[in-house]
Amino acid sequence: MPLDSPNPQQAQALPLTPREQDVLRELAQGNSNKIIAKTLSISIYTVDGYVKNIYRKLGVRNRSMAAVVAVHNGIFDMESAV
Repeated sequence: MPLDSPNPQQAQALPLTPREQDVLRELAQGNSNKIIAKTLSISIYTVDGYVKNIYRKLGVRNRSMAAVVAVHNGIFDMESAV
């Protein structure tokens, strides 16, 4: 998958629910599951489930790979996070 320019239109093409996209956005910011749970007002166990679903749906094995997919697909904009 080329990592040239993110395309915000592709975010809708990802097989993720809006809540999974929220979790992925927080994950891409480098937040722990505990912080994600607090930020989104859900339990840490729910976050764990979302993270596993995200990995499975995106075909990735870790947070770093998921973050790259988030940036590439416009779910997370690194420039606005700085």
